Parts: sequence; structure tokens; C-alpha cells
Amino acid sequence: MAEKVIGVLGGLGPWATLDLFEKILTLTPAGRDQEHLRLIIDNNPKIPDRSPAIFGTGEDPTPALVETARNLERAGADFIAASASVWQHPDGPAVAVAAFGRAIAEALSE
Repeated sequence: MAEKVIGVLGGLGPWATLDLFEKILTLTPAGRDQEHLRLIIDNNPKIPDRSPAIFGTGEDPTPALVETARNLERAGADFIAASASVWQHPDGPAVAVAAFGRAIAEALSE
């Protein structure tokens, strides 16, 4: 079975992307470089801020999120992870993350 390639949708806080990458490296039980996981990171800090969009005062980040996810898919990612410094939604951070996941899944299925 071929090893899966992880796509990281980054730039939603470039430092959050770096933090996620560091955690993946640290938690991977690799004894040598070749035993680490294969990752493709698209660090795109030009994605519009999600928080103002959620509150109706900013640009919708969905098109940029989808394009970045598609870039990862075209580059060979089998699945996509994302990290962000802040996930805000009037109903709580879990709702923000779920809404993000639904938006990406729906857009990629089109």
C-alpha cells in the first residue's frame, strides 16, 4: 500500500502552519529522514481573513481556500489538513472548523 501524502493548507496564520509542521515532525516516530511523512505545504497568507467574513464584514475566503486546496490536490495530496491561529464563529470555534470543512468538501466535489 502506497504511503499517503498529506497536504497542508497553510497561511491561515503562517506561524500556525509552522507550528503544525513542527508538531508533525516531532510526533512522527522516525529514526532517519526517510521515515518521515510526506507533506506538501501551500503556505498562502493571501487568503482573506476568515473572522470578518464569518461576521459579515469581510471578503469571503472560500474561493481562495478552495483554490489552495485544489493546488494541493494537483500537487499530489491524498488528503488536506489545515491549521490556523484563530478559528472564530459566533457559535464557537467547533462550528467555525466544521463550516470550513463543509465549504472545502462541497467546493471540491463540484
